[in-house]
Amino acid sequence: MKRFFKTIIITLIIMQVMTIAAFAEGTFSNWNDIENDMYHHFVNRDANFSFLYTGTKEEFQQNIRQAIKDAYSKDDYLERSWVELRPQGKVTTQGIETTINATYLTTKEQEDYVNNELIKETAKVTNSGMSDFEKVKAINDYIINRFEYDYTLQSKSAYSALTTSVAICQGYSMAAYKMLNYAGIENRIVVGTARNISHSWNCVKIDGEWYNLDITNNDSIKKDKYFLVGDNFLLDNNYVWDRKSYPSAPKGYYE
Repeated sequence: MKRFFKTIIITLIIMQVMTIAAFAEGTFSNWNDIENDMYHHFVNRDANFSFLYTGTKEEFQQNIRQAIKDAYSKDDYLERSWVELRPQGKVTTQGIETTINATYLTTKEQEDYVNNELIKETAKVTNSGMSDFEKVKAINDYIINRFEYDYTLQSKSAYSALTTSVAICQGYSMAAYKMLNYAGIENRIVVGTARNISHSWNCVKIDGEWYNLDITNNDSIKKDKYFLVGDNFLLDNNYVWDRKSYPSAPKGYYE
């Protein structure tokens, strides 16, 4: 996977401005409320939005970066969906007027297409009579048959994967994440490296146990080499990831 940079740039403008009207887009004193508000804006792919924080400048500086991270980290797909976030705070007599400027991989309209397309395709390849294993295998095979690896390294999103039929690992894992969720399979997008190259894949929960699922590398000459494998198998194949941040897969499905 081609590495691309994601940045959070914070600007605090200290201006004592007298304001009379209530701030239009929401007033908050609690960081959990701010986090939830930002999450909904991120999901909606809002390019810019604002809120008023009624705490101190010091509290704002201490908490804004973590609140942004907690907001986009509520969902693995969302965490992979942004490119740049620029929060700006303006200190006023009423509080800190905060504006978030965001750049995403896709627009809301493109994400609507992704959701509609993957709901439809998931319903085609899975049904309620299938076991979780059968659903995961069907989704794995569908994505392998639909996508080819993008050796130009340009197709980074589920949208570009669906509309061009080529993708890097991020497109594979994001599309899989959506389809697995629609099929009722708990799963995560894992971010790490494989053979010292940035890489992402999924881990899935079947019958109470977690397994790794790397559909990108399953779509290769040795098909399904990385289908429902344990952590040790990945480690033996030069995968590296923050294992504390993801569920443990102590063994493969076939072990």
